[in-house]
Amino acid sequence: MVLDADDAVLFSDRSLCWLQLGDGKKALLDANRCRKMRPHWPKACHRQGEARMLLKDYEGASERFLDGLKLDPVDTDTEAALREAMKSLKTSRSRSMRAN
Repeated sequence: MVLDADDAVLFSDRSLCWLQLGDGKKALLDANRCRKMRPHWPKACHRQGEARMLLKDYEGASERFLDGLKLDPVDTDTEAALREAMKSLKTSRSRSMRAN
């Protein structure tokens, strides 16, 4: 099997593997590389958002999911992920305010 180092799908799939293994940093690296290769591919944005969620960067995740929705406004998975990211961001900010 010959792998193409310039294949965005390869990096998207590998990002998903890293996500399933719980390695947000590696997932984000592959998602970012995927997005550089195919900046107008909604799935690349979704992978970035998922990786940022795992890293607890809820604001960054929300931004990436929103990018994905701009490219594909009817993607219900990304819409649900955006809602979850925004909910997590609100909860995180709430906890931060209470801690101070």
